[in-house]
Amino acid sequence: MSRQQISKLNPDKLPDFQQWKKVNNDDFSLWDYLFGVANVELAIAFTQLFWPDTIEHEGGIFLSSAFDRQIYEQWKAKLGNDITSIEQVINHQHIDDMLPGSEAVGTENIFYLGKAIAQMWESSLKLLYPQRRFEVNCDRVDYSVVVTFHQVREYRC
Repeated sequence: MSRQQISKLNPDKLPDFQQWKKVNNDDFSLWDYLFGVANVELAIAFTQLFWPDTIEHEGGIFLSSAFDRQIYEQWKAKLGNDITSIEQVINHQHIDDMLPGSEAVGTENIFYLGKAIAQMWESSLKLLYPQRRFEVNCDRVDYSVVVTFHQVREYRC
């Protein structure tokens, strides 16, 4: 993923925030909203989404929360030991599957969130594995937003 500005957030499409804003005043911000509805436990839990734990297995790097050895072996048999493809599949995460209520905030806001997650994953992977190169992607797939990553390997003939 190249370094770029994340697309603009559209707070008008955040129904709960808009209700809070209506009750308060027009200069009620997203920061004010966070202070009103969030708590420290939720913030700590979200660190796992934004800066996830990873595991290394047979040269592949995987999201710890998504890795299962049996599923890995199934994909390995199906994809013919192509670790890059296995990384892509196992690390493939749909934002709307992880966070209920995604349809209420609009695809653009989910894409904004996906791009933010992708940039944080990229930063985390660079910090944890400085000797390796990764491709981190955030894509729209039908009405969903998918974030995934895999290592970039040099294949020599």
